[in-house]
Amino acid sequence: MQCATLSHYPILAIAVVLALLGLAACASEVSRRPTQFVPAQDSPSTTVEVLADTKITVGSGYERVIPSGSVWQLVGRAPEGEIYKPISQVFTVEGAHVHEAYLVLDGDRVVGFYLPVERAFSPAPAGNGTHLSVQRRPQ
Repeated sequence: MQCATLSHYPILAIAVVLALLGLAACASEVSRRPTQFVPAQDSPSTTVEVLADTKITVGSGYERVIPSGSVWQLVGRAPEGEIYKPISQVFTVEGAHVHEAYLVLDGDRVVGFYLPVERAFSPAPAGNGTHLSVQRRPQ
């Protein structure tokens, strides 16, 4: 008796290949955990301006660019760091879904993102330590 292989069943072989490609194309979910958001009490509010385009990897493997000239306003704090919302733009991170995101900074280091809709923190990949070239200024 001969052993059947996928080459004997071309339609089955094509279906298997397409299924494998479909599985490979599925993006992973953005890693996140609940966090405690404390609104900023600063008056006047503090902003940072990004002085150079900065690429950052989101935990799911997607890259985002934090654009030079973008201005971010301090809107709160969490145990993970200070939370900055972009002014005049929307910033998103992407995995299986797209999420609105604010920067979470520890000094000038991006430690992750605050996802306001989910009220959650999404950490930057381990060892990322991406530093932003920023200018801080009270508004």
